[in-house]
Amino acid sequence: MHGLIDSHFHLLALKQKGVDILHLLDKLFESGFQGGIDIGIRRDDLAERNLLLKDYPQIKVAAGIGPWGAQEPLEGQLEAFRALCDEEKIDALGEIGLDFYWNYGTVEDQITLCKGQIELANELKIPVIFHTRESDDAMGELIKGVSLPHSGILHCFSSTWALAKTVLDKGLYISFAGPITYKKSDALRSVLAKVPLDRLLLETDSPYLAPQRYRGEINTPLYIGEIYQEAARVKGISLEELIEAIGRNFTTLFC
Repeated sequence: MHGLIDSHFHLLALKQKGVDILHLLDKLFESGFQGGIDIGIRRDDLAERNLLLKDYPQIKVAAGIGPWGAQEPLEGQLEAFRALCDEEKIDALGEIGLDFYWNYGTVEDQITLCKGQIELANELKIPVIFHTRESDDAMGELIKGVSLPHSGILHCFSSTWALAKTVLDKGLYISFAGPITYKKSDALRSVLAKVPLDRLLLETDSPYLAPQRYRGEINTPLYIGEIYQEAARVKGISLEELIEAIGRNFTTLFC
């Protein structure tokens, strides 16, 4: 399949699992891959990833301090990250957000960290990539209460239509990952069916959450086609129509 976009993957995490990243990138683009967004795994890995991707302008680079940053004192974190963004190319800010599943510091610190980075994204005039886990109500209220003039993505969506509607009303995109292919994901597929085509993105979130056919394996962007096929089935449209729509959405997000 040609023209596929993977809106969220972690190349350095794949590298840690023994994947040859340059070989992977070559295979991707030989197969007709259109592009995507590489997400950092550390707040200070932006320079390393920019160097890795210098010959692949089709891949956008995102960086941010996720909710796990709230485990540490907040003082100085945002200032250091802001300085890094002044020195390095950055196309999107993220992933950032709220995660109440793990004990990542206090809720208040997670919110403070997230809002501070939204302000930075607005200064840099770049979109925001949001992470949420077991924090739907707080995430919805946070999104309602901030300005996001350069849009953004709620990635790896796994929540209810109520949160999806809040995100869509704010003018953001919703990205679905491998779980839409899982046998017990009927509720998630019902949300996917309702998301407007012009607000939809797809992702692997690799190396995590491999699609059903490859569960138990290391996930890579090479498996994004599985997610496209299931999304097209759920939406009741052709694969070609879906590829064109997501291509337009991705271009619009970064225009």
